[in-house]
Amino acid sequence: MHVKGFILEDDQGREFVLGCERPYTQIGQKFFLRGWQRRRLVPLQYSERELREIVGGILITLEELFETLPRFSGKRDHDVSIGLVNSLNGRGHM
Repeated sequence: MHVKGFILEDDQGREFVLGCERPYTQIGQKFFLRGWQRRRLVPLQYSERELREIVGGILITLEELFETLPRFSGKRDHDVSIGLVNSLNGRGHM
């Protein structure tokens, strides 16, 4: 499974896409950040300071997301049912 990106919305209602580039498309660049309007990507037109604030907010949000995801054991010999994952309801650990 591959992560293609995340759509995020800030407190002001602006939507952003943090996309994941394939490693072979651009050497040294793994992520891109674009605006998201009406289901399409648009270029961002913000000052350097505003972009730093946006990226900082995205990093905090993703960190919070990953901290709340359920943790699975390293064993892959058994399947975890969707019902079990849903029953965790944000508790984060199995």
